[in-house]
Amino acid sequence: MAQQRPTQDSNCEGITQAALPKIVELLNSNDFVGMEQVLQTIESNCGPNEITQRIRIIGQLINKQPATAAIQDYIQQGKDNELMIRWDNAAQNNFQTIYNTDKATYHFVPLRHAVDSLVQVKAAAMIGSDMYSLKHMEEAIAYLFSDHINTYLIRMQKEKPVTKMERLQEVEMYKSGWGFAASVGLYRPLNAVNPVFNNLPIYGFSFISPLANDWVFDASFKYRPARNSRTFEYQTDNSDLPDELEPLTTYMFGGSAGYKFLDAGKFLMIGKAGLAYEMSYNRSLNLRYGDGYPVYVTRPQTFNLSTGISAMQHVGRTSFIGAQVQYHYSPYSIDSRLITPIASDYVSFEVFFKF
Repeated sequence: MAQQRPTQDSNCEGITQAALPKIVELLNSNDFVGMEQVLQTIESNCGPNEITQRIRIIGQLINKQPATAAIQDYIQQGKDNELMIRWDNAAQNNFQTIYNTDKATYHFVPLRHAVDSLVQVKAAAMIGSDMYSLKHMEEAIAYLFSDHINTYLIRMQKEKPVTKMERLQEVEMYKSGWGFAASVGLYRPLNAVNPVFNNLPIYGFSFISPLANDWVFDASFKYRPARNSRTFEYQTDNSDLPDELEPLTTYMFGGSAGYKFLDAGKFLMIGKAGLAYEMSYNRSLNLRYGDGYPVYVTRPQTFNLSTGISAMQHVGRTSFIGAQVQYHYSPYSIDSRLITPIASDYVSFEVFFKF
């Protein structure tokens, strides 16, 4: 369950910070009658939160007052999960950075504050004291308040919530492996009049290096079925006269290198440049074999230089969904046998799914 955030952050921070020294003083003296007024002041400005409810419950337990209803409300609101995350974050070496990054999440009470340690000590003392005969739920919550999370989970038969840091660590682990991607998109010429290759679908398969690294590499195979294309003339080896070819498919084999210029954990952006070998597969409209079957020509052939940007979002375990836009330069004119000019400049738009 999500943590409750104060509704008026700036006001809450000032009121909470002013109240903390008084709360520490009242905890030291076990004055929970005076404590109630301080807690109500905080709640009237910020609303009830995990801190105020925890202090109220520990006071009820110490004074041997009925606490079952308050504990049930605390658990039903997910405050126990919130406290477990607080204990875990407080145990990190960079606990101060974690707190300062999002103070409102912790209700403006710093991690490892004296309020936490005093409640921990009092809860632990009750568990080991003969003066208290705690009920099952009361003893379980006392274990949680004293930072004995595993005991609390066993007593309540619950699973530990996953912290934000643990989720990010899990994503980083999945980003560290090699992956496979399938893509589909549109490939179209730029500034071309009556082009041979018009708007074409493009399909691809890629093998991708770990996304955890700053530099990301991939090897890919892509093909473009030549629908919406027009015939062109090419001087084949089988005839002295120009042959008219009908485009069927264009194949690309190559790779790219990219630099990850944005890594927001689950969201990545990569600038990339690539080089591929490109081959057009065509059917001759003029030539036939002796048995009447058409002749197929794997010309022209050229190279494909590309540059672009790729963005992707983590969707689960090793899976990412993404999109990329690229500019392509394919100089078909380097093939001296090509008679009909073919455009060299193209742009592609693709979506992909990485496994």
